[in-house]
Amino acid sequence: MTPVRALRRVLEDLAALAPRGDTTWFLLLAALVVQGAFWYLATPGPSVLGGAGREPLSALSSVAWTAVTLLLVPMALLRWVGVRPAEAGLRVGDARFGLSAVAVLALIAVPVLVLASGDATLQAAYPWAGAWAGERWATLAAWAAVYALYYVSFEFFYRGFVLHVARASWGAAAGIWLQVAMATLVHLGKPLPEMIAAAPASLVFGVIALRSRSVLYPALLHWVIGLTLDVAVLARQGQLLP
Repeated sequence: MTPVRALRRVLEDLAALAPRGDTTWFLLLAALVVQGAFWYLATPGPSVLGGAGREPLSALSSVAWTAVTLLLVPMALLRWVGVRPAEAGLRVGDARFGLSAVAVLALIAVPVLVLASGDATLQAAYPWAGAWAGERWATLAAWAAVYALYYVSFEFFYRGFVLHVARASWGAAAGIWLQVAMATLVHLGKPLPEMIAAAPASLVFGVIALRSRSVLYPALLHWVIGLTLDVAVLARQGQLLP
């Protein structure tokens, strides 16, 4: 086979993966690019590559980049192909189920996180805002509000954008497992306990998002988990409301 024919075969195979009128390939390719940008610009890229310290400005920068890469860009992509963000879960959905699921799972997760907060690697990584977050009630509340934006953005991307796009073409199971794989891989570079927990947690978050038809409830649960860990770490280090 000549090089020209081989190249033609490759191009034909690539074209078969991107049929005319089907935007799935474009959106999922964009999702991988966006995830790469998120890793490098938000978390854990700055700490792994840039040596960013745990202080308010660094934390604010990470959350801001998260909102751009995982919320604003995916929303723009969805609108470009004619999909409203609400269709991807940015809505209230089934609040009765969602809040009940968050309540029972939070009761299970919080004691586990308090115990896990003794891990040295978690203490070295959290909270992103450092001791500032625990200085006063006002700083803790401010950090909690900023952190909420991070989790809404994160959940909209994985349990909203990725899950919706994959589910629309390949079904719910494929959508669930794709977002699990992507959300797990983006944790590379984070503390080992968090990395290990990423896959099972992503399964739970995905199921809650599908059942409630909203990303707000997995975002709320994720926020409770993250904030609990931060508070527990600050308390262990004597930096919580000293």
